[in-house]
Amino acid sequence: MAGEGDAAGGVTMMTPVDLERLRALAASLRGNLNRVHRYASLPDDEFWGDERNILSVKLLLLQAIEDAAAICAHLLARLGGQAPTGYAECFEGLHRLGVLPSELAQRLQAMARFRNLLVHRYWEVDDRRVLEFARKDVADLEAYLRAVGDFLRTAL
Repeated sequence: MAGEGDAAGGVTMMTPVDLERLRALAASLRGNLNRVHRYASLPDDEFWGDERNILSVKLLLLQAIEDAAAICAHLLARLGGQAPTGYAECFEGLHRLGVLPSELAQRLQAMARFRNLLVHRYWEVDDRRVLEFARKDVADLEAYLRAVGDFLRTAL
């Protein structure tokens, strides 16, 4: 079936990938990550001294995860011929298509669940965990961009 792969293990495209759209989303993701890094690199006393810092980081993380999910949804639709049923499932779909390694797909799925917590149950979110996430886990989004870029350079 088209989109599941060819005899060599590659991916057969259902419809062409819109590279301009992907470039714009990747640029937005990189910009959001750069801003997250600026906030996350502040010393703790300075970061916690202004409540706008944590509020900004939460919004930037949401935007970054949304950018990653939009890239994912586009690729899954174009390469796999299917629309994802949710953010977490999208990253698993890219793993099945060979775009993402399993470990990265799992970490991105956890990130998608973190996004859902920020959006739907924000009052339960520990702000210290958000800062920890900003300092450590956003590297997975950078790895995601590299993996997608590597895949596209090979597949196209």
